[in-house]
Amino acid sequence: MSRGISRFEISERLGEGGMGVVYVAEQTTPVRRKVAVKIIKAGLASKELTSRFEAERQALAIMEHPNIAKVFDGGVDQQSRPYLAMELVQGDPIHEFCDQHRMSTDERLKSFLDVCSAVQHAHQKGIIHRDLKPSNVLVAEIDDRVVPKLIDFGVAKAVGQELLHETLYTSFTQMIGTPLYMSPEQTRMGVVDVDTRSDVYSLGVLLYELLTGTTPFASEELKQAGFDEMRRIIQEEEPSRPSKQVSTLSDKARSTSAERRGIDHRQLTNTLKGELDWIVMKALAKDRDRRYQSAGELAEDIERYLRNEPVEAHPTSISYR
Repeated sequence: MSRGISRFEISERLGEGGMGVVYVAEQTTPVRRKVAVKIIKAGLASKELTSRFEAERQALAIMEHPNIAKVFDGGVDQQSRPYLAMELVQGDPIHEFCDQHRMSTDERLKSFLDVCSAVQHAHQKGIIHRDLKPSNVLVAEIDDRVVPKLIDFGVAKAVGQELLHETLYTSFTQMIGTPLYMSPEQTRMGVVDVDTRSDVYSLGVLLYELLTGTTPFASEELKQAGFDEMRRIIQEEEPSRPSKQVSTLSDKARSTSAERRGIDHRQLTNTLKGELDWIVMKALAKDRDRRYQSAGELAEDIERYLRNEPVEAHPTSISYR
């Protein structure tokens, strides 16, 4: 690992993703500050990955939002590996932060609204994230405020514009994203074009987890299913409504989940029944035409719920099921 990136003094290793390693660094000029430096992994600097790395830098550079990590600089290190210098977000994944601080359902929803706002901003800039999950939404307390920050646009896709002068091509057979949070159309690997509603689905999975403590499909179930069966499950099987999911948890798991939300376990199911069930299931609709058509629409319905107003979402009809 090179210690000599111009203007940055690399210190501790912070984390590792599919194509890059992230370090804490000290920027020395033109201002002195701590940053996160992401460097492409040794041996992975292929033309495609280098292009994807540059695409992430371009994506971050065109966005300016308080809930999206900023990019400060980028270039190539002494070993000719591309790097990004970004805002250092010292926080925890959103679901862990909410659990640790025993945030109520309403508090979780308000923090989730900030995430929706960040995703909506990205979409307005023509960027689809394609890998929304708790580890890519870090939450920190800044001046006594809970501030979620959206990170890692490494597999982002541009809509209606090119992030690079050279077109970035993703292999027809390459599946982009994390299966637990992936929309049905993402699993079809190029058969259907992925648009911003794919991120809406992933937001639905994230909201499901914030409300229940579990994902719509169990991680172990998808891991053991095998590739083709995993894709079939995501594309065809309807997950349980949040309230039903909670009611089927073991007594211990239900009590733990309720305790992390500061309520009695008997209240947890009742809190989710009805409008929150409808909102989540609309975001998770297999048919993207039946989903919220934007992150902003999803946020508006959550705001209606928080104001005790009727929501746009409604129970799925028996005929549709």
